[in-house]
Amino acid sequence: MWNRRKNEDEPVRPLGAAPASPEPAREGIPVSTMPARSYEPDVPRGTATIGKSVLIKGQILSKEDLVIDGSVEGSVEAQENRITIGPNGRVVANVKARDVVVLGQLKGNIEASGRVDIRKGANLVGDIRYAKISIEEGADLRGSLEMIRVDVKPEPAKAAEALVKPAVEKPTQQSLGASAGGSNSK
Repeated sequence: MWNRRKNEDEPVRPLGAAPASPEPAREGIPVSTMPARSYEPDVPRGTATIGKSVLIKGQILSKEDLVIDGSVEGSVEAQENRITIGPNGRVVANVKARDVVVLGQLKGNIEASGRVDIRKGANLVGDIRYAKISIEEGADLRGSLEMIRVDVKPEPAKAAEALVKPAVEKPTQQSLGASAGGSNSK
């Protein structure tokens, strides 16, 4: 056992042959190019994110929700979506959006057709125009507040439903009127 030679354990092979590989050949086996585990960000799909190490100077127009965790100078607009200024976000800009959530620092005015949430730890210097607002205890706010009166418009489905109901009720009333009129005309 101790005196065995290495040559006795290995099979004899020709000098020019390549060493045998312990793994079988994979020529006919399809290989997936997808990673084994996918990365899922903390933000929902359809949301753009400006990361901590990003600095943007200029105008941002977004057609999707936007999370700002970096620095932005200029103006930010997402008229029909939500803008969130994350805890690491540093924004020196006017912000226009449907909803605005502030967790970081904002120097500038906010105009929101929906809701403004100013969370604990937020630092906001500027005027706010809003339809609804929520300010948590521990948030720092310096500026003025102005409520926007939003006219409530009926939804198209409800408006159509309201138009259909009288049309259904009228034939019933007419049929009652016709039967009453028929008995009076005799």
